[in-house]
Parts: sequence; structure tokens; C-alpha cells
Amino acid sequence: METKYSLELNKLSKIYGTGNTEVRAVDNVDMQVKPGEIVLIMGPSGSGKTTLLSMAGLLLKPTSGMVSVNGLQASMLKEQQLAALRLRTIGFVFQAYNLIASLSARENIELVMNLAGTKGIKAHQRSSELLSLLGIEHRADHLPADLSGGEKQRVAIARALANDPPLILADEPTGNLDSKTGFEVMELLCCGLGRDEGRSIVIVTHDHRLQEIADRVLWLEDGQLQENADLIHT
Repeated sequence: METKYSLELNKLSKIYGTGNTEVRAVDNVDMQVKPGEIVLIMGPSGSGKTTLLSMAGLLLKPTSGMVSVNGLQASMLKEQQLAALRLRTIGFVFQAYNLIASLSARENIELVMNLAGTKGIKAHQRSSELLSLLGIEHRADHLPADLSGGEKQRVAIARALANDPPLILADEPTGNLDSKTGFEVMELLCCGLGRDEGRSIVIVTHDHRLQEIADRVLWLEDGQLQENADLIHT
């Protein structure tokens, strides 16, 4: 049976400090993302966007509330099970790319497949497919230091897609790219490799142009999430 939501957050909060020093980085957030849906989370710096995305991606434990990914409730899982769930169901795209400097573009992509148990010819074929789809097959054997910013981001996207996850989380993915390159790369991810394949994508961004390719825009401020941000904040 198809999962109703790729991602579901219920009453999610993250609190740092206690008493007079208490900071509610994320405050009682509810959010549901359907399969194939592209959702932007926008808001001022320091509003809790990265904290929210880190909890959604099972990288940060919430103070309270629930995270469900592809129908599985994370709070019910042990750490080893969480790691396996992250590896197989969530792809991450970071502003700083987070590529391993000593590995080629292809090796960076194949590494996550190897960790999930896909090796040898199957991993090579999958990495070749993704490199071709993203237009960088000719850069497969180059190290990150020899790639442009746009090429690094394409490798990072290929790595995020390597295990065919139903959910992609992207944290300021265009922040280190010029405006034209950033939009082109994200349009390819969202339209060509995301929505068309039923994959959900949640993007934390300051880039207002990405609203053009999103199904929904949410606004996070003071740890609280509001709907219809594209109408409220223009």
C-alpha cells in the first residue's frame, strides 16, 4: 500500500537551554509532505530552518514530538535502525556539498550505495546513469577540487539520489552557486528527478525564485511554521 506521506512531523519541538536561557529553536511544528510534492521552507536567518530540517532528516533528536519517514515513526527505532532508515529513504543535499575530497565524483556517488549493500557492476551502472542524467558523465573521474560549484552540486544531487530514496532534503542548495546555475540545478532536481518520479523534496532556502518550481511554500519564524508564505511574504 502506498504511503500517504513521505514525511510527517507532529508537534515537533527543539529546545536549547533551560529557564531564562531557554530557546525554542523549533516550536510545536506540524508538517506533512505527500509523495511527489516539492515544499520550500523559507524564513529569516536564525529562525530554526536548519534545525527543523536536521530533525526531519533524523540527524537531530527532537525535544518532543514525532517524525515519520515513509510511514515509519522514528521514535520507535533504535540508533542502528535510524541509520539504516536514513540511508535508504532520505537523500541529503547540502549548501557546502559535503563531498569527500579524496574520492572522485563517481566514487562519492557509489560510496552511499556501497553502504546500503549495492556494489560492483550495479553500483557502477547506477552512478553512470545519474552522472548522465545530470550532464556530468565526462567529469566522473575528477576529484571535487577539479569541479566547478555547479558540478559539485550535481554530484551531491546524484549522491542524494543514489539509493533511490522517496525523500530528498536540501539545505540552502543554491547558496554557493550563481543565480543562473543554482536555479538550473534545482529545476533539474525538482522537475526532472523529483516530481516526475514521485519523489518528495523539502528545500530550506532564501532563494525566492525557487517558489516557481514548488508546490507549497512555508514560512518559519521564531520556530513556528506558517502556511501560504508565498502570499504573506512577497
